[in-house]
Amino acid sequence: MDKLKYKTFVWPHNPTVYKEEYLREPQYYKGDDGEYYFDAMGDEKLTITGTGAFFGDDAFVQFKKLAKLFKETTPGNLEHPIWGIRYCYLTGLEMTQEPKDNYVSYRFTFTGAQTNGVVPR
Repeated sequence: MDKLKYKTFVWPHNPTVYKEEYLREPQYYKGDDGEYYFDAMGDEKLTITGTGAFFGDDAFVQFKKLAKLFKETTPGNLEHPIWGIRYCYLTGLEMTQEPKDNYVSYRFTFTGAQTNGVVPR
């Protein structure tokens, strides 16, 4: 299977968990009678989370490369080998345990960027 990619970073080993959550927050308005009425579905929000581990001689180097991308404030393409491209921001990155020799476990969060249907390539 191909590897997960974000901007210039290619995962050496795909995450063990990859989850996409789509959410809309319904919008309501208060009528003159004091009751609340459904108004619209609201904007679609996409949150992508995952967990995995970097291992091998370059485990810490790989995590640091991803951490460097976290510091960027621009969105980019997250390319999943099955689900395709999601244009998003890297909004969370966490080491999930005390680092060990040649092993770093992590958790990430991406948030979809608003694009009006256009995904830059």
